[in-house]
Amino acid sequence: MRGWIQWANGVTGDLRYLPDGATSDVGRPEHQNGASPLEWPPERTHDEASVSIGRAPGAGAIPSRSWQRMLPHVELGKSIQARHLQVGIERATTFDLHARAGKVLTRMDGSRYDYAPVTSRGTVIGYISRKRLADVPPDTDIRDLTHSLAGGAIVSADTPIAQLMEWISSRRILFVLDGRDITGFVTIWDFNKQPSRAYLYLILAGLEIALADLVRWRYGKDQGRVVGFLGGNDADAVLERVRSDQDADADADLVSYLNFKHLLRIFEKDRALRAELGKYSQEKWKSFTWPLGELRNEVMHPVSSLVTSAQDMADLAEHAHRATQLVDQGVEALRKHHGEPHPKL
Repeated sequence: MRGWIQWANGVTGDLRYLPDGATSDVGRPEHQNGASPLEWPPERTHDEASVSIGRAPGAGAIPSRSWQRMLPHVELGKSIQARHLQVGIERATTFDLHARAGKVLTRMDGSRYDYAPVTSRGTVIGYISRKRLADVPPDTDIRDLTHSLAGGAIVSADTPIAQLMEWISSRRILFVLDGRDITGFVTIWDFNKQPSRAYLYLILAGLEIALADLVRWRYGKDQGRVVGFLGGNDADAVLERVRSDQDADADADLVSYLNFKHLLRIFEKDRALRAELGKYSQEKWKSFTWPLGELRNEVMHPVSSLVTSAQDMADLAEHAHRATQLVDQGVEALRKHHGEPHPKL
């Protein structure tokens, strides 16, 4: 499939879209006569009044230090802790240690609780599960069914959300200790709350920034090449946005018009870019990053819950770990190449 774009300076670029499975550098924009490559942005003559299209940097070094500004995104995400997700104990439904199983189960069924704190003289000493209550006679004392808080059921209120994700996948409920007191608890369902989405957004935003700057480093002023990696519909949509902003003299560099999935696909197609992040074959990259593209959509457009089962929780923890791993690899690559000229394509 082929497409074309006429830049504001009158140059018409011919784009050849990369078919699925291809990994070469085809897709490079060319002049209509097939001669020299079309650079991004197209050069303008000195007598043109408006600023240069794309406002792309020169062919010297990495175009910006946004990788340095990215670190606060990640650090801010890490600042989200157990205390931000917990259900406060003062708001929770609790049961006395000597309550009867039948009455407790009726109330938990009515409120659709899977777990509930158990107290003795007003102090939380453990928790009860609805599943365990359903397996005993109604007049059973719940003290014999109560799970102890010992053995990993308590976390500090300062516990970062990334660690909380890993720990809660197997336990499904954790109690939060702030100072000397149990102040609340966290279940897997609490990862549908805004603090969890904020954490995931910040990590994915950091990754998007890192990927975009690596594309800028590799392609420099020749960013037009990457459009060929996107496929017909996506390429047309990007170019249409570019044309619209060029008409308004409000365009940025081409990489700015790429969304997260576009960037993932460019890395999928460009072996050299993948190598900057580790040993990823094309298939490994697709399987490793495809869930991250879907996760970004779910985080940005919360029309459904992130976690509806224990397996969802385990998957969410794994995908957050993958994103963080790629952020670290991306930042390291950008640090390594900072100040270097763009590589020859």
